[in-house]
Amino acid sequence: MCERCEELEEALQRIVQWADAYPTDIFHEPSAEECRRASKALIAEGMTLDAFSASMGRHCLKGVGDIARGVLAAR
Repeated sequence: MCERCEELEEALQRIVQWADAYPTDIFHEPSAEECRRASKALIAEGMTLDAFSASMGRHCLKGVGDIARGVLAAR
């Protein structure tokens, strides 16, 4: 395999590690009821579940983006 292909494959493996970071056998998928209860509790304190969800999404995508940018910059 060419050196560049190996770099790309390594980057893809790091992305897979990110994707597998929070397995549902350890961190269960919240039910719709749990999400409603969490949202209600946060709203009572002046916060929203949407803000936390967006923050988590940005964090994950930043990690994946950093991996991709790193391997693309190496070309």
